[in-house]
Amino acid sequence: MSKKGGLGKGLGAIFGENTSPAVEKAQEPARAAQELLIKNIAANPYQPRCNFDEEKLQELAASIKEFGVVQPVVVRKKGRSYELVAGERRLRAAGLAGLTKVPAIVKDYDDAKMMEIALIENIQRHDLNPIEEAQGLRRLMQEFKLTQEQTAEKVGRSRSAVTNILRLLNLPEQVQKQIINGVLTMGQAKQLLGLPKTEQMCEVAEAIIANGWSSRMTEEVVRKLKEGKKLKIVRELIEEEAKNKDNKEKKPKREPTENDIFCHDFEQRLVEFLGTKVKVVPKLDEQGRQGGTIHIEYYSAEDLERIYEVLQQGRHEDKPHNGEPKRLNV
Repeated sequence: MSKKGGLGKGLGAIFGENTSPAVEKAQEPARAAQELLIKNIAANPYQPRCNFDEEKLQELAASIKEFGVVQPVVVRKKGRSYELVAGERRLRAAGLAGLTKVPAIVKDYDDAKMMEIALIENIQRHDLNPIEEAQGLRRLMQEFKLTQEQTAEKVGRSRSAVTNILRLLNLPEQVQKQIINGVLTMGQAKQLLGLPKTEQMCEVAEAIIANGWSSRMTEEVVRKLKEGKKLKIVRELIEEEAKNKDNKEKKPKREPTENDIFCHDFEQRLVEFLGTKVKVVPKLDEQGRQGGTIHIEYYSAEDLERIYEVLQQGRHEDKPHNGEPKRLNV
């Protein structure tokens, strides 16, 4: 099997072949995209993502209904039909928006490349829950006989980050399901790995959920349990400590403003358009005028060039035609 390279350097490097992958990726939609029937595109069998946020899918569908699918999906030929390589959210949202066709780039990828791209696309866009990511990393290591260090390089993470997330698979299945369902965070769950027994992990996990313990508080609970204290006694100690604190009550959670909703929506569309992590940070200037910053992540010089080319292409496509500027189609 030939060595795969560049996968930790951004999605642009994934799609490139031997020369100028960033420029090739940016120029592909203009020269190689074709309209394909959605019903002829099968799901990627190596998709590590099991859960899709329905609310966000509906938001993306509304955007697609208004602006269309800007970034083509990527597929490979499979008999007389096609198989999805990347872009499952766009494909699902396009169907919800009532489209029958989507722009697509056809690539000649084998199964190994399919699995790598599906995993890394989701990891770099932060679309997986911690358990899905851990399972995907483990499968990547097993399929390609990779070490943790090699895996970390491929997905653009540190070795320690890969090690920590893989350790989550040592948790009981019940606790893993709680992480998937979002009632336990990775920070809380990884503290449980310090406990020697499966039953104890499950019991403390239930206590975390019931009492709303933070990661730091969970760490303290685990430390006291390892000293030989019983969970009931530890819980009572924590409750007593909480009563004795002089901290002010937390302020009620602020309701999101119209500007918060707009920034979040625009952030999601930029992620889809640029193929990387984006953060929109609103703020007011000294005169009270609304402004802010946009943070765009890139993983190499080639990936930065790819992002630049995508922005340049969008700039040319969005030139005003009759005096009215077009909205950014992301």
